[in-house]
Amino acid sequence: MDFKHKNHLISTYLTFHKQLKEIKDTICDGNPPSRTNTMLTPLPEDIQNAIIVHLEKIADLFDKLAQRYFPTELENKNKRESVSATKMWASIQLRQIEEDLSDIHPKIFGRKYGALELEDQTYLEEIVDQIIQEIAEAEKLV
Repeated sequence: MDFKHKNHLISTYLTFHKQLKEIKDTICDGNPPSRTNTMLTPLPEDIQNAIIVHLEKIADLFDKLAQRYFPTELENKNKRESVSATKMWASIQLRQIEEDLSDIHPKIFGRKYGALELEDQTYLEEIVDQIIQEIAEAEKLV
């Protein structure tokens, strides 16, 4: 097995584990796999458990494959980065929320999509400014 094969297996392995979490979130919590504003109804617990048994068997088989073809990378996957790395990523994610949020701030929102009525503009500005303040407070912690 060459480098390209190994890299594709690693990519597939990582994607599978992400999908496994999404499936569990969907069947157990009713979280849809895509961003929609509609929650799903979780499956009955007996069906959840039955599906999870199969998913865990699949995960075990994938781990067996990983142990054979990329044991070092698998070992590294389970190592933890420092707290400072976690803080760095949290900071990046908070800034991303702030950037995304700035798009709906009335100063930009109105220019992009047309003028808002004063009541909507005032309300939206108040809420967005409060969210930005909460983000700033969270950022102080990271």
